[in-house]
Amino acid sequence: MADDALLAPTAGTEPATDFGAAADDPGTRGRTEIKTRVTERIAELAATKVPGVARQDASFGRGLPRAEARQAGERVRLQVRIAVLWGRPLAQVAADTRTAVAEQVNALTGLIVDTVDVDIDTVLPVRELAVAEPPRRVL
Repeated sequence: MADDALLAPTAGTEPATDFGAAADDPGTRGRTEIKTRVTERIAELAATKVPGVARQDASFGRGLPRAEARQAGERVRLQVRIAVLWGRPLAQVAADTRTAVAEQVNALTGLIVDTVDVDIDTVLPVRELAVAEPPRRVL
């Protein structure tokens, strides 16, 4: 019986089910705004997933990859600075980075990517993991 009292509407109140024109037209409900820094961060993470692109930490400021975005409405232009591992074809890594960044930014934000400029700031040596061998004993 207590449950029935909670579910019954009180006198003079009606459930708010009519939202007017806003319920009919999705364009009038509001808008989503994506900050420039979010777009830059998505581009940086997308660049790290490309084979041949290396992360380079910095003592001061931001390391690599680093992205700068210029947004105007639903369009964006990106500049991405990367570090590439030694021995990788630079043109191919730059093209792969350009494609990966454009696809990821478009997929996650819905923004139209006009251009992605890729600058290769440095080429890093491949650090080989040396397997420690036990010292040999000569008898």
